[in-house]
Amino acid sequence: MRNINRRRLLEGIATAGTVGLAGCLGGNSSGSSDGSSSGAVQITLRERDDPMAAYEPGFNEAHEDIEVTASIQPPEEKYRSLISEINAGKAPEVVGLDVIYLPRFVQLGALSDLGSLYNDLGHDDYFDPLTPDFTTWNDTVHALPFWIDCSVYLYNKAHFEEAGLDPESPPETFQEFIDASKAIRDNTDYTPLSLNLAGSNSLGLELFFFMPHVWAGGGKLFNEDMTECLIDQQPAIDAVNFFKTMVEEDLCTDPTSNDTWTLQSFMNQETSMAYSAGFVSHIKEQSPEVWDNMATAMFPKPEGGTQSSFLGGNSVVIPNGIAENEEKFSAAKEFIRWSQSEDGMRTTVEDIGYLPPRQSGLETDYVEENSHLYDAFTRAMEQGHAPPMHPKTIEMQDPLNNALARALLGEQEVEAALSEAKSKIDKILQA
Repeated sequence: MRNINRRRLLEGIATAGTVGLAGCLGGNSSGSSDGSSSGAVQITLRERDDPMAAYEPGFNEAHEDIEVTASIQPPEEKYRSLISEINAGKAPEVVGLDVIYLPRFVQLGALSDLGSLYNDLGHDDYFDPLTPDFTTWNDTVHALPFWIDCSVYLYNKAHFEEAGLDPESPPETFQEFIDASKAIRDNTDYTPLSLNLAGSNSLGLELFFFMPHVWAGGGKLFNEDMTECLIDQQPAIDAVNFFKTMVEEDLCTDPTSNDTWTLQSFMNQETSMAYSAGFVSHIKEQSPEVWDNMATAMFPKPEGGTQSSFLGGNSVVIPNGIAENEEKFSAAKEFIRWSQSEDGMRTTVEDIGYLPPRQSGLETDYVEENSHLYDAFTRAMEQGHAPPMHPKTIEMQDPLNNALARALLGEQEVEAALSEAKSKIDKILQA
């Protein structure tokens, strides 16, 4: 393990920005210099959350001729400023770009072609659902998968035992999940599930928490050529009705809660289960008793379906124009090579708390020692779905988010709410 303030980093994960932006750059004052007094080439990594600063010492310890500086900016600042920085020739050399923004930045001509690097590094080891969505747009490779978060649920094994449930056999179907939740409600003092799909901070969670239940039933958000929204079809209706039952049967917390990731009540042992993304390491630091009794499982599925997950996170890119400085461009590519290496992916998993893009990154002693947590994450990486790759995906989240809120709060019938969402999304697709 590297000499990094692990507690500070892991606590920072708890404040990771909401996915809605779903799943995820700024000026480069230091990165644009010609080098430090030591002679090392200076580059900047732009990222969105404090834990990603761990890439700086991780990389620098392994390189004498290149020095990376981590520049952390919240998503709303990061993406607002990046295009102007690229146009002004002041962009950071390396950027962790939320995969959902990849089509938009490619459309603007803002990203370098990384096809040769992609081929040099090889791509057979990537988890299949990450390619080509995390890499390619218009048949050109502009990015490589960097760090990944996915959607699973956490559960407290001690609570399961108290409710008379088998902690080694977590519920897998909608009905099993509802039945287990009723057992917890009726036999313990805990609320079964932490849930937020109707709160003001839930934008983006419709992709992380809702869509996996639709995919599990064979449903889709769009048709193949992304000209029509399909969110009003039966798999989505079934998924909403599952959540509606959880709300109406008093099996979850207030769905309008603004606890973005719904984890605090789980860490406080107020709830027995919590929907979550791929970062859980901070629970070990903040709630060791919960960590010792915790396990993970994939989201439930409809009867006859296949469990699924949302795969969010960042691709790593080099802004357009960096290639004009051969030294900087070479250094930026070296950072990407390192990020895909054993040491780079170990930094992602152990120091930062997210998931690596390659299968080999989950074949370590640390992951094996925590297999009760990472087995579900590995399955989620294998069976998950990347976000819809469309330049206007962000715009299309709001109609779906609002429809879920209306349906779950009983303000509109499920079919009508989803039909309204489909109509609004179709207009965005056709605009």
